Amino acid sequence: MKDFLHLRILALIVVGLMVVCPRAGAQGLGFGLSVTPSATSMLVSNSLTYTINVTNQTGIPLLDVLVTNLLPASVRPLSATNSQGSATNYGSVVVFDLGGLNIDVVALLTLTVQPMAAGFITNTVTVTSTNIPTASTNVVVQVTNALIITADLGVMMTGSVQPVITNDWMTYGVSVTNAGPDAAPNVMLTNTLPPGVGFISVSPASPAPSIVGSNVIFNLGTLASGAFTNFLLTVQPTNAGVLSFSSFVFSAGVTDPDLADNSASTNITITGYLSGLLVAFTNSAQIYNPQNGLIEQSITLSNAGPSSVASARVVVTSLTNQLANAVGTNAGNPFVVFSSALNSGQTVFLLLQYYLPNRSVFPFSNSQLHAFEVPPVVFAAPAPSAMSTNLNLARIVKLTNGNMLIEWPTIVNRAYTVVYSDNVLFSNAMIAPPSVTALGTRLQWVDYGPPTTTSAPTNAPVRFYRVFLNP
Repeated sequence: MKDFLHLRILALIVVGLMVVCPRAGAQGLGFGLSVTPSATSMLVSNSLTYTINVTNQTGIPLLDVLVTNLLPASVRPLSATNSQGSATNYGSVVVFDLGGLNIDVVALLTLTVQPMAAGFITNTVTVTSTNIPTASTNVVVQVTNALIITADLGVMMTGSVQPVITNDWMTYGVSVTNAGPDAAPNVMLTNTLPPGVGFISVSPASPAPSIVGSNVIFNLGTLASGAFTNFLLTVQPTNAGVLSFSSFVFSAGVTDPDLADNSASTNITITGYLSGLLVAFTNSAQIYNPQNGLIEQSITLSNAGPSSVASARVVVTSLTNQLANAVGTNAGNPFVVFSSALNSGQTVFLLLQYYLPNRSVFPFSNSQLHAFEVPPVVFAAPAPSAMSTNLNLARIVKLTNGNMLIEWPTIVNRAYTVVYSDNVLFSNAMIAPPSVTALGTRLQWVDYGPPTTTSAPTNAPVRFYRVFLNP
């Protein structure tokens, strides 16, 4: 028996389970015996209950049936219940005297004990009766001083909703959750980038990640039960193709009941610029706009090619200041997007807005404008539930130049998204990029047409607006 027990404990260590026999069973020639512990792993001083079933399978009534529980000295018996007979403990040995046991009768016994030291405890349960072969089984339970933590961690990923061109600064989302029931300490999130993809930044910036090869690793500390944390990772893919991004979350020393959601992946298609022939050049001087505090300049975007293009992009290079209405960055250069079709020979005017603290004009040449055809860009509005509260507008004003001004109350440093439509039901609503961040308790926004909206308000018979607080 001693050698057998050593082999059982060795099997426990090899397979990494807490219990050698979570439901032990033994069948003698005359007895059915099963022993089930209330826990497979537990803390010192917590109570542990064994449920014991003994069945007379001999075909004859039995007399003087004894059930003996042999426990280590580190275990203190607390209580015992039995469907018949009596129970007596002799130190760490507890004996149930069932008396007579009729044919096929099942005796139900429970024994509650308290482990007083860490380690593996073995309850050797033996059933005996006069002239009947003995039935015996062992049940091993681990007792530990460390708190057993159970937490269902999970990770989800969202890819880019817009076409990604090589060298774009592309953003994808990663969300880590803890479904509990316990808080998870030392949560680690690993994001693996495919070859040819460089890490640029992450929002929020804290906790700062560690970069190890192609892995972006976050130490999230303790994640409470029911809590979550979101990250937006900005990266730069330098190669075209279908690239796979993956994430993995874990917490050392935590029992996770569902490992299937601990990893996630998303495939993102990276393309090059398309073959359309587009040109861009300035058509106005730089003018300071006191209403928004920006330097504004109009440019002309023309399709000089023989075919129409679905969407276009204008990249602005060699800037020493911020392009305030940029919707993206390519190889460190900001760009705006015209998201409507542009037929061969068609021209559209786009307004560029620059932020300069000194509010003065600056040198600029047409060589800094680079126009490209890109796959279709659709700024479709998400469901209102995904964009938080639909806010009430405080004011809508048509300006003397035909542009539309809207105003709403804001929360300082929170971002807002404007959505517009040509009907009151917003059945074909579009986002007006980029989102705007409030610097005060009220914010004014002007619809001046492309590139923020697909056409100037003066060219639209009617236009309706909504504003959403970003998550």
